[in-house]
Amino acid sequence: MRLRRFVNSALLVIMTAVYGLPIYMALLNTFKTQDQILKDPIGFPAPFTLDNLVQSLTRPDNLVLKGLITSVEITAVSVICLVILSSAIGHFLARHNSRIFRFLSLVFMAGMMIPPQIYLIPIVQIYRPLHMIGTFSGLLLVFVGGGLLSFAVFVYTGFIKNVPRELEEAAVIDGAGEFRMFWKCVFPLLRPATATVVIFLSLWIWNEFLIPLIIFGPSKGVTITTGIYLAFGQIYSINYGQMYAMMMIASLPMLILFFVFQKEFIAGLVGGALKG
Repeated sequence: MRLRRFVNSALLVIMTAVYGLPIYMALLNTFKTQDQILKDPIGFPAPFTLDNLVQSLTRPDNLVLKGLITSVEITAVSVICLVILSSAIGHFLARHNSRIFRFLSLVFMAGMMIPPQIYLIPIVQIYRPLHMIGTFSGLLLVFVGGGLLSFAVFVYTGFIKNVPRELEEAAVIDGAGEFRMFWKCVFPLLRPATATVVIFLSLWIWNEFLIPLIIFGPSKGVTITTGIYLAFGQIYSINYGQMYAMMMIASLPMLILFFVFQKEFIAGLVGGALKG
């Protein structure tokens, strides 16, 4: 028994070190000079400096600020649209059990298995005659209409099946229409599912690199991922301090989002485990 505990503790320490060391290095090296990073990449900053953060945010090309603003806009609008669409579709599929609706559920499940790289070229061919390459709406449609919608529908469908039908029937008896019944009675009960969907979709969209690079294009605008690529992907000498600073700046919005929805997210995972 003691040997098992020791082995489990040792594995936990090793896994924590494997996952924590990159974060540790990124955080500390953000506040070091280039010479300090090259001399001692895992040591504490001495002296402590904010120059990397300041230089990253005040670059002449504004890649970081433009990328942050664009990524926030794309992520926020996409997630809002996906939550509205997927929750409504999930409710519709969860409350119908005929063959056609089971087939539609399988279609949405299949959508999660198709990587976006497969349908990216056909989308570009469709977008070109429509002049949607390099547009905000073009990038938004790819995120909203792709596999992310399938994932969100899958999550909402599973949660809504555990919502008692009697609640909806009571709302209908009281005179609520189907639209009002869903948004006033059912959707507020889906907060754990919504938190799960918001966090996962936000991470996927925020960290996506290939789709914005192809659809949006650096000539029309940059997201935070393409901005970091343009800043350091085509040069031979790298300022590691600025690179770490950009990485930390890019991570902060998602960290804040997770802490905001942390309780609901954990409740969603626990609730799904208990109900599953």
